[in-house]
Amino acid sequence: MEHSLALIALVLLVAASLQSSTGFGFGLLSAPVLSAFLGPVPAVTTVTIVGAVVDSLTLFGNRTRPRPSLPDVRIVSLAAVPGIAIGTLLLARLPSRILQLAIAASVVVAVILRLRPRRLAEIRHWWFGPVTGLAWGALSAATTAGGPPLLIYLMHRFKDPRTIRDTIVTTNLVRLPLSLVLLALTGAWRPPSGLPLLIGAGVCGWALGKFVFRALTPQRYERALLILLMVTAALTAFAAFR
Repeated sequence: MEHSLALIALVLLVAASLQSSTGFGFGLLSAPVLSAFLGPVPAVTTVTIVGAVVDSLTLFGNRTRPRPSLPDVRIVSLAAVPGIAIGTLLLARLPSRILQLAIAASVVVAVILRLRPRRLAEIRHWWFGPVTGLAWGALSAATTAGGPPLLIYLMHRFKDPRTIRDTIVTTNLVRLPLSLVLLALTGAWRPPSGLPLLIGAGVCGWALGKFVFRALTPQRYERALLILLMVTAALTAFAAFR
């Protein structure tokens, strides 16, 4: 158990550094590993707790003023409410393999859409933001890895890495209270033992990610996100078929 806890802490440290530097990747990287060691339900609880700490530090723990796009935060967050309810029910009822495949599929779709920017650029309908929020809420509640739809939506709208990162982090924090309530009501709130150590790993990862973010130009930022998406899809699909 001690070896497993150390490995989980290491994964959370790496995932937190990615979240701090890009605003993305914490749930996608950590959820498959934690699901394998803790089970899907404790994994979601752990990622929710540690992720909230990392997101709060990412948004408010820097000397610079946060730059989220508040209109997009409102659109996505409102649309995510029914998605969170759906995702919480899926978490309680679906096998972990199906949830892992849902993560992998969403990542593959995200990469394909981003590599075909002309087609994506044509999507300007009013429903693009709400549909993104619905998908983000459902995947986040069911797997803690709902980032791909939101990431693609924001990469389509903005080029500034700080705006993309801060908008993702802000939407995560806006969603947090409802997620906590639903996890408690459905009996899916199960914090693991050793939680303080895991939170500490997340804080260390946040501090490391601060330095990485300063070195990221917009081109490097997008390249890093696409590589992260592809690696995550491969790892998640592998975990699903073990």
